[in-house]
Amino acid sequence: MTESTPSRPAAPADYPIQVRVHTRWHQLSTPLAFLLAPTIFAVAIFNRVGIVACISMALAALVLPPLIAFRGFPTRNGMKVTPEALLFSRRASVPYNEISSWGTDDFLKLVRPGRATLLVSALDQPNRERLLREFREALHAWEKRQPAGAALPQRAHFYGTWRSRGIGLLIVLMAGGSIFTVFRMPEPSWGAMAFAIMAGLFGLRMLQDK
Repeated sequence: MTESTPSRPAAPADYPIQVRVHTRWHQLSTPLAFLLAPTIFAVAIFNRVGIVACISMALAALVLPPLIAFRGFPTRNGMKVTPEALLFSRRASVPYNEISSWGTDDFLKLVRPGRATLLVSALDQPNRERLLREFREALHAWEKRQPAGAALPQRAHFYGTWRSRGIGLLIVLMAGGSIFTVFRMPEPSWGAMAFAIMAGLFGLRMLQDK
């Protein structure tokens, strides 16, 4: 479903909180890159591709998914919290009754059944504090106005869940495979080793988060 945007550009004062609005595909681009890069590197090594070409392909796989997601689709927005909805300067508003769950692990994550999940990230710490404070206060006040038995948005978490740990474990396994492959090379590439270790540490962080 295509979401409409405001019909006219809004003045900054109309949308005082400066944010970037991403979708779940923006969020998945980083883990995808860490999965693709060691996989491509290992496959290339197995097929006896030159080490320079292997590293180049792995780096391209590491950089391209986030680059395409975050640069190819502009995300900068102004935002305003109202008693009934979140208003954005460059995309459709998000009424609270559309939200099934929300979380604040890295972003303000808004899950909406049948619509794109939004990840709202403030541009700096003051904007982040204002965003989270105003959103929680407005949502809490809105929930109090709902009739008894109405379905309300539920708070959810990503880090520490089985999904986060599953992705972390997969990254660790792929990084371990890449390290093993590098050690078996006649002339180990320490640059590739460092890259695989970085990927493994990222995966370990996801495994250990609570």
